[in-house]
Amino acid sequence: MIRQLVKKELTTKFRRSSLGFLWIVLSPLLLLGGYTLVFGVLMKARWGGAGTSGEFALVLFSGLIFYNFFGEVMAKSPALIYGNQPYVKKMVFPLEVLNWSVVLSASVNFAIGFLTWVVFCLVVKKSLPMTVLWLPLVFIPFALFTLGCSWLLSGYSVFHPDAEHVVPIVLLLLMFLSPLFFTVDSLPENFRVVIQYNPLTYVLEEARGVMIGGRSPDGMVIGVGAAVAVAMAWLGYVSFTGNREGFADAV
Repeated sequence: MIRQLVKKELTTKFRRSSLGFLWIVLSPLLLLGGYTLVFGVLMKARWGGAGTSGEFALVLFSGLIFYNFFGEVMAKSPALIYGNQPYVKKMVFPLEVLNWSVVLSASVNFAIGFLTWVVFCLVVKKSLPMTVLWLPLVFIPFALFTLGCSWLLSGYSVFHPDAEHVVPIVLLLLMFLSPLFFTVDSLPENFRVVIQYNPLTYVLEEARGVMIGGRSPDGMVIGVGAAVAVAMAWLGYVSFTGNREGFADAV
């Protein structure tokens, strides 16, 4: 059932497009090109040891694929139940698998983005750090955390439709409050506290460490992150299933 929903999620998105699934690769590359032009070329931004625009784009892309994964799931979650009313009203259906399908389809996009990053890294740096093999240890807890957020948000949005309009604004703010375009160390001391409360900060820092920094992930950060992910998944699932009986009346 989940496999069919993931297939539907991926094919529906590109059904009317002449380039089809090629947009999975083109979309992040076009975004990367725009961000690199603005921040790397026009504003001359540099990231740590990134001395060229190509190296800056490589660092930026490594964070962008994680943010895009989270943003894609969160953007779809508010309308997830309302957009699948036949499953809610006309049949007995495990509605929680809808969130699984969104997360897994976003994971496919993440995997393709990562493979694109690997090719880009080989072109720019002529090599790939072996520590990149640690990446699943960073991504899997993050995906579980995202799934919990999706359950929580999709269930909440059934009774509070305004969330569908608020989420894009929050995602935009989250982009600029995450270390996507800058390092945490480059910020003023009093502002770093705000960034540290952003859960994406730890994911992006650990991901860049294994993808570019050539280091293994911090065991403490990964352990705490996994515990937070399990707690969020449990909270989201309990909230979703607890309110499920009221979905049919609300949509």
